[in-house]
Amino acid sequence: MQCTTCGEKKETRPYGEDGVAICFQCAMGSDEARQETERQFSAQLNACGQVAVLGDEAGPYPLKGTSPEH
Repeated sequence: MQCTTCGEKKETRPYGEDGVAICFQCAMGSDEARQETERQFSAQLNACGQVAVLGDEAGPYPLKGTSPEH
């Protein structure tokens, strides 16, 4: 997927501002970007409930539900 910050086609996660796709290098590129990434991840993880699936480009999703991609 294409990173919305640098424009390169890389593996991304939905942790940019407002949940946009961002690559790891851009997500960790500044203190502000890192803080936003942590906020986005935390909000998405907390929305999943007690058990979440991690490690997918879609971001965390509930174990009992389905991936937002499907």
